[in-house]
Amino acid sequence: MSFRHPTRCVLPHGGGFPIFTTAVSLVASLILASSVSHADSPPASEQGAASETAPAEASDNARAEASGTARAENWQRVPTADEAQWEVCRFGGDGDVVLESQVIKLGVGDPLTGVICTAALPRDNYELELESRRTSGFDFFCGLTFPVGEGQCSLILGGWAGGIAGLSSIDGEDASENPTKRLMHFDNDRWYRVRIRVDADAVQAWVDGKQIVNQPRQGHTFDIRPEMDPSLPLGVAAFQCDAELRNFRWRKLQSEE
Repeated sequence: MSFRHPTRCVLPHGGGFPIFTTAVSLVASLILASSVSHADSPPASEQGAASETAPAEASDNARAEASGTARAENWQRVPTADEAQWEVCRFGGDGDVVLESQVIKLGVGDPLTGVICTAALPRDNYELELESRRTSGFDFFCGLTFPVGEGQCSLILGGWAGGIAGLSSIDGEDASENPTKRLMHFDNDRWYRVRIRVDADAVQAWVDGKQIVNQPRQGHTFDIRPEMDPSLPLGVAAFQCDAELRNFRWRKLQSEE
């Protein structure tokens, strides 16, 4: 299966600017009419608009801090439209895979659709982040497979009919059976920020800044379910649902971390 590139132009969000301008003009007129000056305290609407137009770099740092990331620098971004860094998984029964400038779309598969990232991610001592969402269906929209030293593992979000998150597999037990199992609700059409950290001591995972996995490595084996093999060594898959991913990036941990 090859990538399908849509011909439509994906425009950035921001269509509300004319409405905001009109609102500001109206507020200014009312202030002048009432001869009341509050120059030192701008209206709340202006404060909100200012925060929405903050530079992208500040947003990246804020998101990194919110997710518990130790450092906000040295991240390696993987562009979603770069065919040189993405390959289609060969599960059999795959849905369409569409690469766009801001997002990768995974169509409904029978049962799986996914992509492999070919970035030079180390097998140990690294962090990985992405945003993912399910746009239709009810099963897992993020089956993130990643290396763990000589082994590998998959973080599953929304598995087993939508309500389970965890690592598959630990000591031969998948996420529905091992200690990383969590019952979680995931809304369709909502973006979730996912972060993975693999170091010498543990495999950890966060969703929207909340830690959901802290699995020690010593004395445990890490592997994946056989059906996820086509997503090795680093990939994202969705099970019988439409899903999207964006803002994929990784970084190598520094020695002091």
